[in-house]
Amino acid sequence: MVVLQLFAVLASVASVDGAVPVVLDGDSEMVSALEHCLVDRKVLVVAAGAEAVQVRVQPDPSGIRLSIHDRNGHIVERIVANAEIAAAVVESWLRDDLARPLLEPHEIPTTEVVPMGGAVTRSSVPAHRGASSGASVTVMGGTSLATDGSLWIGAGLGACVRVRSFCIGLEIQVAGDTAATGNIGARYTAVSDSPAASCNEQQQRELTRLGADALLTADLPLRVGIGTLGPGVGLGAGWLATTALLGDHGGNATTVGPRAEARIVLSWPLALGLAADVGLRADISPFAHRKHLTSSGFELPGEPLGFLRVGLGLRYGPLLRAP
Repeated sequence: MVVLQLFAVLASVASVDGAVPVVLDGDSEMVSALEHCLVDRKVLVVAAGAEAVQVRVQPDPSGIRLSIHDRNGHIVERIVANAEIAAAVVESWLRDDLARPLLEPHEIPTTEVVPMGGAVTRSSVPAHRGASSGASVTVMGGTSLATDGSLWIGAGLGACVRVRSFCIGLEIQVAGDTAATGNIGARYTAVSDSPAASCNEQQQRELTRLGADALLTADLPLRVGIGTLGPGVGLGAGWLATTALLGDHGGNATTVGPRAEARIVLSWPLALGLAADVGLRADISPFAHRKHLTSSGFELPGEPLGFLRVGLGLRYGPLLRAP
């Protein structure tokens, strides 16, 4: 390990003139960390190129596993401790100036050497661990089945920041009761002394329900292959607006109350820092107003006690730090 770290310092002080580009693929978080280190060394990272050196990055129990395919068809694998050493190893395959005699004069930046087997560090190189940002943002959509039998379709926006092993964030969801099942269990009638009672009972009755939730979330993403799978919880508040129409008459009611959510989410990396999220969620409104609501002579359906949600989303940013 000391030899690799010493080699990292020697590689970092060499000239970058004539370096060829690099194409990175593999674990998205490790690719992001390695790309930052290579950019600091002024190594060009491209999406594709015939003359580029191909580098695949994968997690390893000892750190990072590199598979390097150079322009001459050579393949080499290395296991290193972190992204800084990985960048030095990759850089060594791009240039031939590292083969110059070690005694040839070089401009060497300030270094600090720890005696007796300690690590050699370069003060001007920042230590990158994981992506440059500890946050991720998610856009999602999905469908929900409520406890009253109604089917809902909605979308949401969330963001979280890594705090130790957890991702702590905020999530906002909106959903609407679909026309296909909006009247299932929706027992609403016009009271006899209301103006709506004079309407023709054969006229079409319409029911609209729209809800929104705001939740503080905490997820525990656990590595599964190159992705993550983990449980999470959410606590917050929800708002539900219900509107009924009968002819030219209408009634509406609004409820607000606490919400709680338990979920499990699979996040699988795609490319360019993006990942696909698939989630299963169970929501509950512990103080839901389940009895019918009365408004302007209409008897409106109550609030569902809970929802079972299935969703698909697109995430930008890593959930885990690179080793």
